Amino acid sequence: MMWYTFIMKKKILIIGNGANAYALAKKLSDKHDIYVTPSSDTLKDFATCLDIREDNANELLDFVLENGIDMTIPVSLKSLKADIVTKFTENKQQIFGSNTNTNEIMYSKTTAKKILYKLRIPTPKFGIFEKQNLALDYVKNQKFPLVIKTNDINSAVVVTALQTAKNIIEYTAIDRNKRIIIEDYIYGTPFSFYAVTDGYKALPIGSSITYKYSLDGDGGQLTGGMGACSPNFKLSIDDECFIMNNVIYPTLDYFEISGNPYLGILGVSGILSDDGNIYILGWQHFMQDCDCAAILENINDDLYNLFESCIIGAFSDEVDDINISDKYSMSLVLNCNSRNLNENVIQGLDNLSDDIVTTYYPSVKRNKYLELEAAYGQVLSLTSSASTLSKARSNIYTNIPDISFQGLHYRKDLCNIKY
Repeated sequence: MMWYTFIMKKKILIIGNGANAYALAKKLSDKHDIYVTPSSDTLKDFATCLDIREDNANELLDFVLENGIDMTIPVSLKSLKADIVTKFTENKQQIFGSNTNTNEIMYSKTTAKKILYKLRIPTPKFGIFEKQNLALDYVKNQKFPLVIKTNDINSAVVVTALQTAKNIIEYTAIDRNKRIIIEDYIYGTPFSFYAVTDGYKALPIGSSITYKYSLDGDGGQLTGGMGACSPNFKLSIDDECFIMNNVIYPTLDYFEISGNPYLGILGVSGILSDDGNIYILGWQHFMQDCDCAAILENINDDLYNLFESCIIGAFSDEVDDINISDKYSMSLVLNCNSRNLNENVIQGLDNLSDDIVTTYYPSVKRNKYLELEAAYGQVLSLTSSASTLSKARSNIYTNIPDISFQGLHYRKDLCNIKY
């Protein structure tokens, strides 16, 4: 007699339609039925899309109860800020995320810097200012370059001269509600590092070199991400242990002591300096858009089972390690640098190799002929996984000539720049 093991498909609701939500939904759709909100033209290819606001916790809960959803994964920070996790937990619904009390460090850079300092986690020297004159006085006595930030997402600007710093501070100070953060610029390799946790125990799930500058050679402006290489080959085992012991666990302890254990994926972004020191810039509530696909490509475990073990309290006792491939992955983001374009059809997608994973940003729409069209900003990423980083890189750049649309821009030096 032959025995067959049937894996029952689960119903999973993902909240968010960014590139990270797209990558997660696509990976989970291989084994499960996926629902996503808000809707996106490209997500409809493998998921059921809803039109429920990310921060409408009541309507989202009603949908989950009425449709027998097994797990909800809030990728959107907007949904977490609406405290959907508390709402779902009180109604005994499985949700893989942490309550709003733990997420201020994700969306408030000023709060993040203060907690980094409080926990004695190494971070670049910084100052936080509410008054323009104090910020101006501060930069006069600092060495350049400096990084100037506000709490706005992707607000960081690297300045190399005093006059430029003054102009940015004066412009920022027009909005009196904005605090200005000025921190030292650290030369080195940028990284992201991610761990999955139930609030008490944490296991690493991947790292990456993150490329945020818009131009080759780390020139141009800081962006939401131009691509990533995973794992970060510059981070040694000792470096990863340092991050786990001196960043991840102190953060989890901080939340546990405050009565709000952090459940979910906890990420940190930082710099491995040229002299081998690690500096943490901030936390991430999930994987970033630019490196999510590369990280997920190397995880072989069923994410549903992994996430559920955290939710039901089995993670600490039953999960000793995570099955992560020893391959290298690279994700390259393709941008559109032209505004106000009509009929900007993305050509050549059908010619991509079978081993290329495509991830779309929510700006991509289908026209009346069901063709995909690019809009200004981040359009899509191409991800390849191979036994060597050079092979993964070659797979990506070999396929790039097949794709075209107006305003196409991408970096040509990913995983090849010398840090």
